[in-house]
Amino acid sequence: MKIQRMFVIKLHAFLACFILPMATLYFVSGVLYSSDIKGHIDKQVYKLQLESPFAPDLAKLSTLAQAALDERDLLPPGGEAVIKESKGSYEYRWGDLKRLVVIQPTDDPLQAELVYRKRSPLVQVMRVHRAEAGTLVKIFSISMAIALLVILASGVFLAVGLPKLRRTALLSLGAGSLLLLTVFI
Repeated sequence: MKIQRMFVIKLHAFLACFILPMATLYFVSGVLYSSDIKGHIDKQVYKLQLESPFAPDLAKLSTLAQAALDERDLLPPGGEAVIKESKGSYEYRWGDLKRLVVIQPTDDPLQAELVYRKRSPLVQVMRVHRAEAGTLVKIFSISMAIALLVILASGVFLAVGLPKLRRTALLSLGAGSLLLLTVFI
């Protein structure tokens, strides 16, 4: 079966147009991250009194978190709350792209610490860049990586298929491969 050039050109163009906005976000955030520009997180820490010793009970900790946020007029995050094991203990985590609430035990069994983090827009972009913004972003990130490989491979296919570009394309491909090898040698 012969691959139709027009199909490859259409696939190449469609994927490039579809992926460009998200790829631009990744490229810009990568440059900012490499330049150590990461944004700001407003972190507030509160002590909470407990009626019984801290226990990894999702329902009770969710009720406690909501009451503590209401009492302090803090906006709750979206997303699902979870109990995670951390440093031989447990902590409650409830967050989304903009906000994170963590409740963790303290040395006093009848006291817990609530940490409320509000992320700046730049920090939110960095979380997307690192695929830490939920399952949908992870799926999109993996899809984008695959699409970028298809775009690059189809570009090479098209360039090598044109007699006027074949030599230059093959030399560029070889030079790029040699450069990659020098990184690992």
